[in-house]
Amino acid sequence: MSEDLTGLRKLTNKKIDKSLEIVAKDKKYLARAIGLKYFPLVVARADGSKVWDMDGNEYIDFLTSAAVYNVGHRNPRVVKAIKEQVDKFLNYTVVYLYAEPCVKLAEKLISITPGNFDKKVTYGFSGSDGVDSAVKVARAYTRRRFILSFYGSYHGMTYGALSTTGIVSENLKASVFPLAGIEYAHFPDPYRNKWGIDGYEHPDELTSRALKEIEDKIKEHASDVAGLLVEPIQGDAGVVVPPAEFIKGIRELADTYGFSLIDEEVQTGIGRTGKFWAIEHFNVVPDILVSAKALGGGMPISAVIGRSDMMDSVPSPLLVFTHAGHAVSASAALATIEAVEDEKLVDRASETGEYIIRRLREMQDKFDIIGDVRGKGLLIGVEIVRKGKEPDRQGALKICWRAWEKGLILISFGRNGNVLRIAPPLNISKEDVDRALDIIESSIREFLEGKIPDGVLDYLKGW
Repeated sequence: MSEDLTGLRKLTNKKIDKSLEIVAKDKKYLARAIGLKYFPLVVARADGSKVWDMDGNEYIDFLTSAAVYNVGHRNPRVVKAIKEQVDKFLNYTVVYLYAEPCVKLAEKLISITPGNFDKKVTYGFSGSDGVDSAVKVARAYTRRRFILSFYGSYHGMTYGALSTTGIVSENLKASVFPLAGIEYAHFPDPYRNKWGIDGYEHPDELTSRALKEIEDKIKEHASDVAGLLVEPIQGDAGVVVPPAEFIKGIRELADTYGFSLIDEEVQTGIGRTGKFWAIEHFNVVPDILVSAKALGGGMPISAVIGRSDMMDSVPSPLLVFTHAGHAVSASAALATIEAVEDEKLVDRASETGEYIIRRLREMQDKFDIIGDVRGKGLLIGVEIVRKGKEPDRQGALKICWRAWEKGLILISFGRNGNVLRIAPPLNISKEDVDRALDIIESSIREFLEGKIPDGVLDYLKGW
């Protein structure tokens, strides 16, 4: 074990020796840019809302592999669909021939996405390539260049998606020369925004300022705006829920100026926010919708669903991937959607989310370091602050470390890295929820009592 990891071992009484062996090899063999590591947790097994590490430690999962396992780890319906498809064939490219699973999935996606108009679907493997494809569609259809995005947004790490991502600093992106033709505006964060407006008290004023900034950007580029890319609820920015009228406002701008509204539902979709798609909270219909993460129930797949005329504006072969609509992943995705529908997981997400937010706001009354609690369904953010709303990234990281020691997978994220990220499976039990919330409360208390050593910060990269 390296001296670096020996130091880590001294910071906890938790049994982690087997995990540290893999951590050491990870550091040696994997490129450092693939991760933002938090704890020395090496996953050995997962089931439902629980994860076990190489050392046999059990955890309640409040991260779900970055909001992937909406239907729980190894959901029986999903596993069954995967096994049945594997027994038939793994995949055959639909670039040249045809396959049933991706056609059935496309038919289902068209039926459950907003909009009573003709739609078509294209596939990829991650949210990143889904965003790339959506940008291709918007540009091909409008024959325009510029894409409007938002500061604080996270859209992925392929070239197109990275270029539209607003949470990564321009200095970092400059090292790989991102694509041109992207403009950013400020997302209307009710708690923390550039205008200093209390958006909870004055949502109309905040909405007006944000929409004016976007319209100014549109006018700056005359008639060369192809699309506006938006997360209806910003995820990695720290679960930022905009005022209700804002999403309606950008729909109106898209209609007025003739560009495409791209709804990026990679993190917020498949029931996560207490609606099947987060944009449904705002009663807005997008032109193009991007889904990934939870769509495959753990298998890699993305889908872009859009107006047929828009989707067909892209000339062949510009949406081609050899394994697009992979038969195993498409089968898993169909089973995932069926599980969400049959188990009424959208309703469960809404009900459980309301309960968690209520408990967290009770903690907010006890602890001044909780500046804001926000979210929809089971996408929830808890902002950790010092006096005067100053973001406390180190405090958030320490709380996450102690939660890990106590048996809860909890990480921090956000524009300032100070927001606790709560995104458990939608079918998590009440017992696991209560246990996890008790761990969060005790971890906050122990942080305030100074019981978490500063040394842990050397091993918590995080956002």
